[in-house]
Amino acid sequence: MASNYNITIQFNPGNPMATWSIDDKIEALINAQVGDTLTFGFRIPDSPAVELSSAMLFAGPRKPAEAISPFNQTQIPLVQGSKVKVQNEGFYGFSIAFSTTDKQGVSNFYFLPDPELDVGST
Repeated sequence: MASNYNITIQFNPGNPMATWSIDDKIEALINAQVGDTLTFGFRIPDSPAVELSSAMLFAGPRKPAEAISPFNQTQIPLVQGSKVKVQNEGFYGFSIAFSTTDKQGVSNFYFLPDPELDVGST
């Protein structure tokens, strides 16, 4: 049976490096199977008030693989609650770049570096 992994991206205004958790647990690796789904949520801080402007996921193999990505795409636009289905076995990495805008229209930029996704090895 397919599983869903709720990935939460946390960030603090003024710090460009974001962090992530799965179902509110800090993990170093996502062990998934083909057919599983990753659901992405951005934990937006209350102060200062900001909105998610844009986000892009970049994915690729961390070891030689037949597929270019676990998702059949190397770039995937994300919005709050985006669901991405795992489609290929292998050992992959991904990163997320995103921006926010405050009430004055000022943008801030963030980066979530290299969570790893191991598909099909368990």
